[in-house]
Amino acid sequence: MVRVLKVLPLLLMGVLLLTSPLHAQENACQGVKSTGDGEAQETPKEDEEKTKKEEKPPRIGNFALPLSQQPAALFGFGGNIIEKGEVQLYFFADDFVGRNKTTVDLIPSVLFGITDDWSVFFNFPVTPYLKDGGHQSRGLEDFFVQFEYAFYTKSTKTYEDQATLVANITFPTGSIHKNPPTGFGAPSLFVGATYYHVLVDWFAFTSNGVVLTSSEHHNKFGDQFLYQCGFGRNFPSPKGWIYAWMVEIDGQYSKKNRIHRVLDNNSGGNALYVTPSIWISSKEMLVQFGVSVPVNQNLFGHQHKFDYALNFNFAWSFY
Repeated sequence: MVRVLKVLPLLLMGVLLLTSPLHAQENACQGVKSTGDGEAQETPKEDEEKTKKEEKPPRIGNFALPLSQQPAALFGFGGNIIEKGEVQLYFFADDFVGRNKTTVDLIPSVLFGITDDWSVFFNFPVTPYLKDGGHQSRGLEDFFVQFEYAFYTKSTKTYEDQATLVANITFPTGSIHKNPPTGFGAPSLFVGATYYHVLVDWFAFTSNGVVLTSSEHHNKFGDQFLYQCGFGRNFPSPKGWIYAWMVEIDGQYSKKNRIHRVLDNNSGGNALYVTPSIWISSKEMLVQFGVSVPVNQNLFGHQHKFDYALNFNFAWSFY
C-alpha cells in the first residue's frame, strides 16, 4: 500500500505533462494527432486538401484531356481559360454568304495562360473579301486584346462548373472609310460573362455580353448586345482524343449607326443563328467546324441578309 501511495503522485505528474498545452502545441507543430493505437492521423487541413483532390470527375469523356482541349463554343465568345504557362496558337475563319452580301474573316490569334484562372488573347483579324450590294472591300480589321477571368469554379466527382468574366478592347486598325467598312473607326470595349456546366458525357454553356463603341469624327457604329447558349455531347473516341457534337444558339442585337451625326435607318437590328458543329481534339491539337443558319433576321430599314455561314477553328497547344 505504501508503494502504491508513493508511485501515484508520479503517475499524476506524467498525465498532467502529457495533457499540458505545451505538449498539445508540440503535436500541432508535428502536424499529427495521436490515437489510442499510437497511429498518426492527418490534420483537418490535409483532410480538406485530400478531399479536394478526390472530388474530381474521372479522366474520361469530356475530362479525358486538359481544360484547354475540352469542348467549347465555336460561334460564341469566351471559354478560353487554360493552365498557367500554356500557350495556344489559333486560326479562326468564317464565311457569311448571302445573295447580295458576303463577309469573310480570317483571325490568327495567340492565347496565354497567365494563371490557372486568368488568360489573355491577342487577335489579328483580316478580311480578304467583303461585299454588300455593288460595293466590295478588303483589308485589316480591328485588332483586339481579350482578357478572361474564371471567378467561380466548382468540381465534384460527376461534374465541373466554371463562370468567367470576359473583357476586350479593340483598336481601330480597320477602316471606316471603305465600303463596306472593315472596322469601327474608333476604339470599342466589350464586356461579358460565360457559364459552363460539364458532365462526363454532356455539357452546356451560356454567355452574354455587350460591345460599347465610341465615336470618331461624328461617326459611331451602334452598340451591340450578344446573347448565346448551347449544349452538346461527346461520342466514342480513341484514347487521348475527344470527339463531340454541339448546337449553339447565337443572337446579336445592334443599335443603328450614326454617320456624320445623322442616324442611319438602314443599319442595326436583330439576328439569331443556330450553329451545329463538330469538335475533335487531342492533347496538342483541336479542330472545330460548323454551319450557322439564320432563323431570324429582323434588320432595320433596307439591308441585305445572309443565307448561311461556315465556321472553322484550329488551335495548337504548347505546355
